[in-house]
Amino acid sequence: MITYHALGYYSLYGIPLGILACRLAPAGSTMRRITARITLAALLLVAATVALSY
Repeated sequence: MITYHALGYYSLYGIPLGILACRLAPAGSTMRRITARITLAALLLVAATVALSY
């Protein structure tokens, strides 16, 4: 089971790596679009989990 602590811990490392991979990919490439969407989805998941926990 994933806890709020684990979600914050994994996002601490996952989201910056996603942003770095997005920056290293060439502009307009498929990899950049997919990485940007996955990183945005992860940010939205963390924000929704935090918002719904209060």
